[in-house]
Amino acid sequence: MASKARAGLGVKMTFGDTPVAELSSVGGIAITTETIDVSNHDTEGGYREFITSLKDGGEFTVEGNFVGGDEGQMAIYNAAQNNTLEDVEITFPTFGTETTGAKWQCTCLVTSCTPVGDATIDSQLTFSATLKISGKPIFTAPVTGA
Repeated sequence: MASKARAGLGVKMTFGDTPVAELSSVGGIAITTETIDVSNHDTEGGYREFITSLKDGGEFTVEGNFVGGDEGQMAIYNAAQNNTLEDVEITFPTFGTETTGAKWQCTCLVTSCTPVGDATIDSQLTFSATLKISGKPIFTAPVTGA
């Protein structure tokens, strides 16, 4: 059976309503759940017992080529400066018979922004930022056509 693995090439991200240009890496979103230890003297077998508490949408990093004047990169920088929450959408390319790709939608704070990375003689100028998810991230699976 042939693998159904897919390449990451073609992922797009919008920040607010603005596309972010020339991203080369978009980190994955990992939802975590805090736990509360509710072990007590009646706990059976001496094993700790837990219940779930708050979930956390986590954070992710984006990196790419620095594009001077790109509205998306500047929107991320401005949100970092102004401590503003912004809607973010990450869309994945379609595969096979999919009519729409998978996507993440979330609201984020910018916790780190490097508008122009290290300037070395043998590599391109880069852009990077870390985005912290505030609230519930929504994952939408791809839609397959008939």
